Amino acid sequence: MIVYNVLRRWFTEKAAAQAYRKAEGLKPSALAKVTVNSRDDLAALLNALCEPSGPAALQGVASPEVLDRAWIDPKTDISEVPTFLLKGRPEYADEVKRREQGGVFG
Repeated sequence: MIVYNVLRRWFTEKAAAQAYRKAEGLKPSALAKVTVNSRDDLAALLNALCEPSGPAALQGVASPEVLDRAWIDPKTDISEVPTFLLKGRPEYADEVKRREQGGVFG
C-alpha cells in the first residue's frame, strides 16, 4: 500500500497530495511517499506517529523526516485525530471515553 504525506495530512492519491502541496505553497520536497508492505509496517508507522521511537522502528516504511512532519504532538488539538490513534494513551483516556459514548470518530 502506498500513501502520501504533506505535513500533517495523508492522502491515498498522489495527485491529491500534489494539489494540496501546491495550494499550501510548499516545495516538492514537502511531499513524501510512504510504502507499507505488511501489517507489521503499518503497525510500526502508526506507533511511530503516536510515540516517535526513532528510525530503527521504521526501517523501510517511513523516514524520520516524514514522522517529524506527521507526528501527533500531545499538545495538538486532537479534535481531528482518529480515536484509534488515541486509544491506549492514558493522557487521552477521557477523550476516548467521551467519543465512544457520543459516537464521535468511533
